[in-house]
Amino acid sequence: MKPTDPKSLTESAAGVFTYRSYGLVIRSEIVLPEFDPATPGGAPVQVAIRRGPVALPEGVRALGAWFEFSDSGVRFWWQAVGGFAVSADGSEVTVEYGAGVSDDLIAFPLLGPVLSEVLRRQGLFVLHASSVAFEGQGLALMADKGTGKSTTATALLRAGARLLADDLVAIRPDQNSIVPGFGQVKLAEEALTQLPEGSAVPRPHVHDQIDKIRVLVPGLMAPEPVPARRLYVLVRGGGSEARIERPATGEMVPALLRFAYADRFGRAGPQGAEAARQFRDAVAVARHSAVRRLILPDGVTELDKVIAAIRTDLGEAP
Repeated sequence: MKPTDPKSLTESAAGVFTYRSYGLVIRSEIVLPEFDPATPGGAPVQVAIRRGPVALPEGVRALGAWFEFSDSGVRFWWQAVGGFAVSADGSEVTVEYGAGVSDDLIAFPLLGPVLSEVLRRQGLFVLHASSVAFEGQGLALMADKGTGKSTTATALLRAGARLLADDLVAIRPDQNSIVPGFGQVKLAEEALTQLPEGSAVPRPHVHDQIDKIRVLVPGLMAPEPVPARRLYVLVRGGGSEARIERPATGEMVPALLRFAYADRFGRAGPQGAEAARQFRDAVAVARHSAVRRLILPDGVTELDKVIAAIRTDLGEAP
């Protein structure tokens, strides 16, 4: 049965769906085919997603985008999509649909910035990155937009890796493990050829301003958490070779904080005790995982050189 078939979802009589993702049991009033279905009434529900109004300050609905972090949680607003509220402990998410907005469009912020706050508030360190389990090791690929983290991740999948996450990489700082998320990647059209044959289920285009293709790859997911071994910062080198460099020790934590998902919110993001916890988590992750710079060659035809460089690097001492 295709992953996008609604009949493959686990649904209660009340139209509420039960899923499992990032090690969490999620009860949702919104259809999310990206997530793995779970059996209702099994493990305790840790996150509840419901439809409903989101209280917003006066004037916010006239803005294109807005968000606010506080001790009671975080609220988001996108005029083209709707409003979202996450509780202080990340256990509840309220979703207010904009007029005419589909579940597919709601899923873009819901499974991005909104879910990042759910995970962070559940005690995970969240990177804006892609991640795979490769030859028994957990790898995270961090990069600025357009550098090629998803393309590199799919090349690793073609080489036998298993997907841990694309876009939201969640690490348990106390265990130094990367937790599997959900089986979807977002790719430029030319990168689709890097996926193993027969593994991809492209999804419909949603919005004119979204240029990447969403592809379900549930059969390529890693089944369980994997120790975080290497955290690569991807850089375009402008040549035909791939190489891996060791940054100075003092550069490792700043690199992780730069690519922490919460950093995307700037100064309006986590403050005070929450910001201090984010720093402590980054230190813990950097202490147990090796941060490296991965210099990429130009062109998708050279990605086999990237795989070879990673294999060599993993064979070296931590």
